[in-house]
Amino acid sequence: MDIHVTQAERTSTAPRDTQLPLLHITTEHLRAWRLAVDVLFSTATRAGDAFSASLEVFHCQRFLLCRGYLEGARYGRDAHRLDGCDLDHYVLYLPLQRGLAAGNGMRVRARDVVVLDLTQPAAFAMAGGEGLSLVIPRTALAHPTWQLHGLRLGRESPMGRLLASLLSSLATAAPQLTQDQLLHLGQPLVGVIGACLISAAAGRQVKAMPTQGDLGRRARSYIERNLQRNDLTPTVLAKAMGTSRSQLYRAFERFGGVRHYLLQRRLRRYLQALGEPSNAGRRIGDLAYDHGFTDEAHLRKVFRKAFGLSPRAARTALQRGELACPDARVGEPPSMARWLRELASH
Repeated sequence: MDIHVTQAERTSTAPRDTQLPLLHITTEHLRAWRLAVDVLFSTATRAGDAFSASLEVFHCQRFLLCRGYLEGARYGRDAHRLDGCDLDHYVLYLPLQRGLAAGNGMRVRARDVVVLDLTQPAAFAMAGGEGLSLVIPRTALAHPTWQLHGLRLGRESPMGRLLASLLSSLATAAPQLTQDQLLHLGQPLVGVIGACLISAAAGRQVKAMPTQGDLGRRARSYIERNLQRNDLTPTVLAKAMGTSRSQLYRAFERFGGVRHYLLQRRLRRYLQALGEPSNAGRRIGDLAYDHGFTDEAHLRKVFRKAFGLSPRAARTALQRGELACPDARVGEPPSMARWLRELASH
């Protein structure tokens, strides 16, 4: 299979182990490109197996940033694919040279920004050219229940210009950015991106997702907004969702159960808090209490099991920019699928 995933050359003078993790995907064959992006979309062309792609993917801790050149192709996510897919992310796409046409008749021009919800069906055709993409978990946004699928931010609009400029600047700076810098910049950047999307959605009367939507997605959004509560239990969550515990357990079965999901999300949020500069002078135990942990001994045990080191050691490693992607499985090579899974746990 002719596909090359390499560590691209860097111009930054920072040590390699502090730079942003990077995938460089290059191929001249459609079958190889399909393999690389199958976790996201099905792909088809009219040119047989000939297909040229060169894509750099930067792991920016809270989101993935992609830049590169792709030949023209048709992409889709149909009901069959959605039935077996756990992805709950948005894709923001900025075509730099030529646009795309969606199956519903929408046209996206060069320098417009379009939003795709990976939990929704999609069909679109992209013209060959350079472009930028940003992949971000729904729960990273301040208003995760808003329906943003198909939102187009025109290049002439204030939010469209701002978001396109931000994505372009990120793509230019990414090869020189360090993990420590992204630790400080990540949350503010996500905040600006989310504010642009919600402002554009509000201006175009894009409504929030209905409450009868997918139970698992609604429950995960509720959890993100209430992780600091030490009384957040499966029973409390089921009551808030207006469902039974058995239905709730089924919705979280693929995550190892409700309690396991709650614990992993609290641990991940706590890990992020340990590295925040604003928390540098705070006690580790106080931060733990703020994130729903009341037993420090138990926390140390489950934290070490999850990340392989103590909270104190993790704080030191984060401050030095030495801790990146701690969810990676030992021996598992980098891939789009693995990085999307890691994003979901951030």
